[in-house]
Amino acid sequence: MTLIAKKLTRSLLLLCFLFCVSKSLRAQKLVFLYAHGLYANPLDKNFNDNYNSGFGVEGGAGIGWGKTFIVGTIGYTSFSSAGKNTYGNIQYVPMKLGLRQYIFSKFVYLHGDLGIGRVKNDLYNNQSRFSGDIGAGVKFAGFEVQLDYDGFTRKSPETSGYSSWIGMKAGFNLGL
Repeated sequence: MTLIAKKLTRSLLLLCFLFCVSKSLRAQKLVFLYAHGLYANPLDKNFNDNYNSGFGVEGGAGIGWGKTFIVGTIGYTSFSSAGKNTYGNIQYVPMKLGLRQYIFSKFVYLHGDLGIGRVKNDLYNNQSRFSGDIGAGVKFAGFEVQLDYDGFTRKSPETSGYSSWIGMKAGFNLGL
């Protein structure tokens, strides 16, 4: 083979490789947006004694590569007061960053988030609290369902600890 033929062959192979790589890169969804409705059931004794179930919404975005994504979430949940609770309903607005890791194709995933939650009722009066959650989910086409252990730290004269609940979330996931 002549020198020109070798260079031409290498150039064609390089172009074919780049074409194949660019096709697979375009097939990857690097960004997604999601929106969920949620139902929350209080777990710890203090929170469960003072509040009934909560309802809310959340939305966010993820960016990543392959099966690992960095996610940002913002939401709103309202828990109605129960029994002898004198503090009223509680509103919780979380702002979190975390990771989502797909463990079975892009069908089953684990996730964890940390951040702050604005908590408002007659006791907390719009205070910022440490907030975190961990959970698992299933994504099928543009729909996903997840189960979370979620909550925020509490600190008051009467109680301290972690107000926690199990959350069931369902909604849409749009890959871009």
